[in-house]
Amino acid sequence: MNKLNIALLGPTSLQDAQFIEISVENENGVHALFAGRVDFPAFTEWLIENEDAIRKSDFPVDNSTQDSLAKKVHCFYESANADDDVLIDAMFDYRASHCLRFACRGVDFPEIYIGKLGSEHEISLFTKNEHWQYFFDVDDFFSKLKD
Repeated sequence: MNKLNIALLGPTSLQDAQFIEISVENENGVHALFAGRVDFPAFTEWLIENEDAIRKSDFPVDNSTQDSLAKKVHCFYESANADDDVLIDAMFDYRASHCLRFACRGVDFPEIYIGKLGSEHEISLFTKNEHWQYFFDVDDFFSKLKD
């Protein structure tokens, strides 16, 4: 099973944004998914606060495709009825607890999603120029995060 990692890179100071790398490790090596500066304590706090949702919440729209979470969100907003406040609010709530961008307020952070897809857990990105999806061991991830 893939291992999702978040590593601090370089010298750290809690008064400045820290340089991190998010990567997935598997039998083929390490694949860097994101590298940039974030408020690391706030980032990890957001992940821990949203752990239950990340582990258990299903995608709020009935969508039986095998697309990644990131692609499902993208497709939702491409076809959403803007007048359906209940559905729009449900999607916003989902994004607020599954999109890493919400953990990095004030930072130019991509729309990377983390959460449950079927019986597995994934991290994914879907844009016009880039798309990827990796399943990972959620127990290993949160165990390392809390150490």
